[in-house]
Amino acid sequence: MRTTGLQVSGYNFLLRRLELALVIGDPRMAHDPLRSQRRALIVGVLVALLICGGAVMMALLRPAPSLDGAELAQDEKGTLHVRLEDGYHPVTNVASARLILGQPVEVKKATSDQLAKMPLGVPMGISDVPRLAPAPSQQWAVCDSGTVIAGPQARRIDNAVLTSPSGTWLIHRDSRTLVPPGTGRALGVQPREVSEEFIEQFQRRADSILPTGPTGLPAPYDVSGRVFTAGERMFVAVPGGVGEVRGAQRVLAEWNAPDVALEQALSVLLALPSAEVLPHVPAAAEVKWQTPAVPCVGREGLVVPAQRPQDSRDQRTYLGPRGTAAVLTERGYVLVSEHGLRYTVGSAKDFAALGFTSYDEVPWRILAPLPDAGALNGSRARAGVVPAQSQQQ
Repeated sequence: MRTTGLQVSGYNFLLRRLELALVIGDPRMAHDPLRSQRRALIVGVLVALLICGGAVMMALLRPAPSLDGAELAQDEKGTLHVRLEDGYHPVTNVASARLILGQPVEVKKATSDQLAKMPLGVPMGISDVPRLAPAPSQQWAVCDSGTVIAGPQARRIDNAVLTSPSGTWLIHRDSRTLVPPGTGRALGVQPREVSEEFIEQFQRRADSILPTGPTGLPAPYDVSGRVFTAGERMFVAVPGGVGEVRGAQRVLAEWNAPDVALEQALSVLLALPSAEVLPHVPAAAEVKWQTPAVPCVGREGLVVPAQRPQDSRDQRTYLGPRGTAAVLTERGYVLVSEHGLRYTVGSAKDFAALGFTSYDEVPWRILAPLPDAGALNGSRARAGVVPAQSQQQ
């Protein structure tokens, strides 16, 4: 006689009752705690199998570190080793390794046991190097306080009057010209006192001081600096001829004239030999003069940086972004750390080996106030461990 499904179900039911009676002493089956235990056991086994399977996959996808001819290896303690012809040399940092190898190599993981099997050379590298994280492109300026600034777009000041121990200077963009002491008062602008080092940041043009003495012309044009008017126009006699002055040129000519202006016919003045008068003073009818609270000079002249010292007593040497700024000057490549240290890069090859691909073009005079942290080049990195103190001597 065949067994029916109901008989099997009843048999299993009786087995569960017997199991409960033996385990918990209650065959009534009001609740079944053994079922929860069985489910927990099954789930636990499945989770364990998943973890084991994941470990196997990770072992297959991430094998144990291997040297495999790595040019720059790092053991589990973080020590770097650079590979040369005679073996692996301990190296102070990634920057030194790149300078030694002449290319922007990346670090490869290894173990100390693997490195111990290789020939070991003498330690190499430069102890004090900048970070290799490039800073974004910036505009550069240096302030009268000595602070070098690398920041976003700066507002330019085209015209100003500055005074220094060497005299009074009229500033037009990136150039300066020496003017008489009362020029600020004549132009209606308050001169700003600056240091001699700051005024030398500007290119010097010929002095804008009217000459004295004879001109070599007939009277009344025989006195240098004498002013003549012809209607609304003004002319000044100088050695060799007569020149017309406009805008700020006219103001300075009247202010420094030896006597009052003489009215002359325009045709007579135009018939005289022509000469250039005060060429480095703005001749525009409308000139905007400004007096900066904290004078700063950039590549194109006086600027007002977005980030700048609050006053001239601010003694910070550098205000710049996070990261290392790459700069090209007329003296070569330079790296400026986020702490304001200036590193001279030996060559374009060394610059590329460090991993930098772009740079800002900045005049050397702007970077000169920064502390010199030494040179970065392959020969110095190969010469053995160079401490930071010797870099700055």
